Amino acid sequence: MSGTKQRIAAFLRRTRLLTLADRVMLLGSVLRSHRANRRFLAAHPGHAVPPPSLAFDAYNHTNWQLYHEMGLLHARLVAAVVREHLPQGPLRICEWGCGPARVVRHLKAMLAGRQVELVGTDYNPRSIAWCRQNFRGIEFVTNGPEPPLPFGPNAFDCLYALSVFTHLSEEAHLLWIQELLRVVRPSGILLLTTHGDACTGKLLPDERKRYQEGRLVVRGGVDVGKKCFVAFHPPAFVRHRLLAGTEAAEVAAYLPSPQNYGLPQDVWVVRKESPSP
Repeated sequence: MSGTKQRIAAFLRRTRLLTLADRVMLLGSVLRSHRANRRFLAAHPGHAVPPPSLAFDAYNHTNWQLYHEMGLLHARLVAAVVREHLPQGPLRICEWGCGPARVVRHLKAMLAGRQVELVGTDYNPRSIAWCRQNFRGIEFVTNGPEPPLPFGPNAFDCLYALSVFTHLSEEAHLLWIQELLRVVRPSGILLLTTHGDACTGKLLPDERKRYQEGRLVVRGGVDVGKKCFVAFHPPAFVRHRLLAGTEAAEVAAYLPSPQNYGLPQDVWVVRKESPSP
């Protein structure tokens, strides 16, 4: 069944009908989630939830219970990585690709006891406008589809990107990794997720061959950055292509598909090394 779904998606991609199909799926998601969402909002009065179109564009669903629970779970992941790799001092943390704030809205509570300054950035100005209207104490900034980010060098102790590289072209991978490391301070960390071995069941035969050769697999047909633009990352590509061209960066941790965080993607923690004296 999975192979059939992937072939249908490939056909829609080739015929440029994928965007239209996505709009139909948005409507279906809204209808399916209607009753559950009413129950969630009744149980959580005042809880800000994004417009369905923004949620579906970012997460491929419009279920507010899932938006809430997965936001908490992934915020716990980020907080655990921060506590392990940045154990002391105040923190300035950026989420690149924050969407409608599913994760960043929970992060200060997850790092209670630390002095934390949070920034969220996204290429979708509608998401940023919604975030600014609904969350105080977090700075939200729009970024372009290409570098640079609107920050100076060494601006953050940690920058994380959950399911962002999963929607970029190979060229964009190589441009953005340099830019993200530019804005992380020496000894700071970059946390990113990729579609690794746990996702290979979704690959078609020619894609699987490319993946097994250690090459990035990209499904285009829509604008780079959109959720229907999908990239799959052999670990060898991350280590020997994506990170090989960066200066003073090392893999501090690699977590293949950590299911305890409900994440079918690989987690990479990259430390920016201090320059040699």
